[in-house]
Formats: sequence, C-alpha cells, structure tokens
Amino acid sequence: MASSALMNLGTQAVFAAYAQLQTTGNNIANANTPGYSRQSVQLETAGSAYNGVGYFGRGVTVSSITRASNMFLTQQMVAATSAAAADGVRHDMLSQLEKVFPGGDTGLGMAATQVFNAFADVAAAPADLAARQAALGRLEDFASLSRSSAEQIEALQANVQHDVSGGVDEVNTLATQLSHLNVSIAAATNGGHLPNDLIDQRDQLIKRISEQIQTHTYISNDQTASVFVGSGQNLVLGASANHLVAQSDISDPTHASLGISIGGQVTKMATDDVGDGLLGGLLKFQDHDLVDARNRLGQLVTGMASAFNHQQTLGLDLQGNAGSALFSFGQPQALPANNNVRDAVGGFVSSVGIQIQDAAALKASDYELHADPDNAGMYVITRLSDGMVYQPVADGQVVDGFSVTAGPNPPQVGESFTLKTVSAAALDLQVMLKNPRGLAAANPVTGAARADNTGTATVTSLDVLSAPVEPYQALSVNFTDNAGSYQILDANGNALDSGTFTAGQPIQYNGVALNLGGQPRSGDVINIAPTIHPAASNGNALHMDAMASSLLVDGQTVSDAYANAMAEVGVRVQGASAAADNSAAVSSQATANLTSVVGVNLDEEAARLLQYQQGYQAAAKLLQTAQTMLDTILNLAR
Repeated sequence: MASSALMNLGTQAVFAAYAQLQTTGNNIANANTPGYSRQSVQLETAGSAYNGVGYFGRGVTVSSITRASNMFLTQQMVAATSAAAADGVRHDMLSQLEKVFPGGDTGLGMAATQVFNAFADVAAAPADLAARQAALGRLEDFASLSRSSAEQIEALQANVQHDVSGGVDEVNTLATQLSHLNVSIAAATNGGHLPNDLIDQRDQLIKRISEQIQTHTYISNDQTASVFVGSGQNLVLGASANHLVAQSDISDPTHASLGISIGGQVTKMATDDVGDGLLGGLLKFQDHDLVDARNRLGQLVTGMASAFNHQQTLGLDLQGNAGSALFSFGQPQALPANNNVRDAVGGFVSSVGIQIQDAAALKASDYELHADPDNAGMYVITRLSDGMVYQPVADGQVVDGFSVTAGPNPPQVGESFTLKTVSAAALDLQVMLKNPRGLAAANPVTGAARADNTGTATVTSLDVLSAPVEPYQALSVNFTDNAGSYQILDANGNALDSGTFTAGQPIQYNGVALNLGGQPRSGDVINIAPTIHPAASNGNALHMDAMASSLLVDGQTVSDAYANAMAEVGVRVQGASAAADNSAAVSSQATANLTSVVGVNLDEEAARLLQYQQGYQAAAKLLQTAQTMLDTILNLAR
C-alpha cells in the first residue's frame, strides 16, 4: 500500500510538472504571436488522508490553465489604437491635400499673378494681338490649374468613399467572426474552464474592429463580448451581429456617411458619434478638411472669375463691341435633403435657387437652410464653417454675398437644403473667349479738357463703374463758377445732372466716374464722348491689371487668399502630424503596458522551464523510488 501511494504521488507530480512544461513551452512558442496572452498552470493540493498517526498528503492536481489579463489596460490599449488610427489616416489624407495648394511657380497664386501681368502688357499695347493672345494663354493656364486642383480634391473624395466602404466591409466581417466566436466561448465557458486561446482571439478581433471605428465593449460572465458603436448602437450582441452601412449623406449625396442596420432598419450615424478609428478619421477629414479646401478654392475662383467677367463687360473689344464674359464656372447648388417630401414619381416637391449677388463677399463655406418654424415664409440659414445663424431670412434677402429664392413650392417646416455657394466653381472653370480680338481692353468712353480752359483741371482717369443706365453719348461737364459748381449737358445743351466738384472726389454719371487733377475755373469744359478708336484705348485693360491689388475674395486680394488657403492647409498638416505622432506614441505605450503584464517574457519563461524541468526530474525520481520499493517487496514475498 505504501509503494502504491508513493506511486500515485509520483504520477500526479509528473503530470503536474509535465503540464507546467507544456504550458511554458506553449508560451515560448507564441512569444511573438500577436494578441497572445501568457498562460500559466494553476495547481492545488489533492487533499490528505488520516492513517492513525496523522494526515498524509494525496499529491497535487491541475485545477485549470489561466491566461494573464488586465481589463483596464486592455481597454486603454483598444482606445489608444482607435485614436492612433484616426489621427494617422487624417494626417495621411491631409498630406495629400497639401499637394493641391503648392507654393512658388506651380501654385494657383502665381498663375493669377501671371494673368494680371499679362493684362499689364495688353494695357501697354492694346492693339498688339500677340499680347492679347498671351493674356488668353494666361487665362487658360489659370483655368487649367484650377480644374486640376479641383480634380485632385474630388479624387481625394473618391478615395475617402472607397476607403470608408472597405472599412465597413472589414468591420462587418470581423463582427460576424466575433459573433461566431462568442458562441464557441460561451459553450466552452459553460463547460467549466475558460478557452484561453479563444478569448485571445476575441480580444484581437475587438482590437481590429476598434482600428476601424471607436468601440465600447462589455464582457459578460460567460466571457462573450458585446460591442457597441456610435451613440450606443450594438454591433455585436452575443451570437448576433448587426452591420455597418456605407451610404450617401442624407444632406449631401456627394459625401460618404455611416449607418448601422439593426433589424433591417438603417440608422444614420453622425460623424461625431463615429468617434475615432480609420472610419472616424476619414469622415472628419471629409466633413471638415476636404470641404474647407474645396470651398477655399471655389471662393478664390468665383471671386476672380466674377470680377474679370464684370470688368470685361464694361469695356470694348477691337471691333468696338461690348466685351463678352471671359469665364464660365460651376454655379451655386441647393441640394435637398434626402428625407424632404417627394411627389408620386419620386421627385422633390420643394426647391430653392441661389444667386450670387456680390462674389467678393462670398464665404468659403456651405450652408444649411430650413424653413423658419416661427416665421412663415422665412428661412433659417446656418453657415456650416463656423455655426453662424441667420434668422429670419426673407425670400431674396442677401446673406454673405448670395440670395436664396424659393421655387414654386417653397420648403416646408422640417425640410432642409444644403447650400453650396462656391464648391463647384473650380471644377467647371472654362475660358469662354477664344479670339484675342474679343478682349475688351478699351474704355467705352474717353474724356479730355477743352484746350481753351483757363483753370488747371485735367482728366486723370475716366473709370467705368457699372453698365450704363442709358446708351453712351457725347457729354460735356460745364463749370459755372470758380467754386466747382458744374452742369452735365448733352450734345444739344440739355442739362442732365449738376453738382459741385470736390478735389479728390470723382464726378459720376451713368456708371462713369470722372477723376480730375487740378482746379477748374468758371467756363471750363470737360468733354466726354464714346470711344471711336478702341485699338488706341487701354483704360479697361488697366482696370484688369489693377485687380491684382483689389479685394476680390472676402476682403483679400487673390494672391493673399491663395496664400492664406495654402497656409491653412499647412497648419492643419502640422497639427495632424503632431497629433498622429502623439497618439501613435500613446498607443505604443499602452500596448507596451499591456504586454508587460500579459505578454510573454522569454527570460522568465526560460527560468520557469528550468524550475519545471527540475520538478519533473524530481517527480520521475519519486516514481523510480516507488518502483524500486515495489520490486523489493515483491522479491521478499517469493
């Protein structure tokens, strides 16, 4: 009996040591396996038995194989991974966006400067067809570069949509795998022991999901994971998995957005609810950085193209005709929300139109329009770039340089429109004029002081401020006293207007501003007449050249507007780079902290290997001793 008990003790000791060696060997084998958590053997005594002189131990049993874990550090690691993914992808996308706004000779600012310089050459030689053709070439260069920049922005938008779709597919695949894994984990856990490798797989799947979208996870008593996204929608709940949906934004079909399908019903997820992860980073880049860049470019193009078109129409071409528009560009759009009321065939019932009233006052922003619930027939317009709210806004009222006019069926309360005032301008920018003779370099009117004037007044400039209310005709400005009083007479001597000249202030009539130097005296006359020889006039070309210093883009020159756009993108890139570096460092540290607790340390495992090997050898020696004793007893019994 004694040798039998000793044999039993040795057998249990050998099995326990073998289990420890096997587990340690598995740790060593998986030391570099992603997501693997260190496992260890849990031993407990087999109890003892009383034999009259005391209690003798019955040996050891293996109670379970456990895995090292730390829920707090795991959650920290998952959150840090999600943040690093969002910051990293936004930095990557911004680095690509920065290339749309290059500096130096390749930038749109330089292209605009070359346009202005070309019109300075036209002003120097208004009849020179070569100078005129060169000006058209510079206009084409500006338009081509604007379109190219816009196309790069739209390519980035397409990349966002593609990557969002790919990320959604990956999340859905991982969510399905996790729901299946939950079934296996629950079955194994209910059997009395934790399936360590399956739990490692569970945590690894959760980490991979969090790389795509920010998650909140709850681990139940049976070790199954429930994963929630957005504002609390369940992506995985036990054995069931819902699916993310990549879809067009309800307010802007050109933008990607996320929804989640639960029971066949798709619920839209706001970008702020998506949070971090690659999907969150992509959507934030799209909704903020890309929109702002598109609007900055469109604002610049709209301001410059509108100014040139306006100035062109004020002058005369070489044939003496009023100038035609130089540019065509993408017009403002009012996009109805997808949930607006539709008719029987699916068309939207209500509509609004946008008209640019002052291109120089346009902001680099989209807007959202709602019917004002407190004022019938009025609207609430929100500037999306900064949240500025205009309320109430009447039909046709000007806001930030544009006006909105309701269609036959105005928007109803609960309906909304996204107003895109400048975002489409650059993509469709074209030079309409192809004939260099069509450049309206000449002023439509000329002015000169009569030779027999006795005062010192001279014509310094004759500026056309707007299209004439009446056709141009021969006029004379007659001064009636030495104090500057004057009358404007037509060719028949009929008085058309009167006033008093003040030095430094122009005399204005019929859209024309007459600027004088010196001081007129009583009886002096300034003659104004329609231009007869447009090839000899450069007044309008001078105005086009002077637009280089005009505030054409929301209180800025074109060059300054481009420099500010370029600087803004650069600042965002720098900020995103710092954020990406910081979050990557935090993620790396969080992973290191978790690994230090649950990961495999090869030095420690090597030490344990020696310890368990010695235990195994000692247990084997115990078995050998028991066998020797049994053999001796058997020999004595013969």
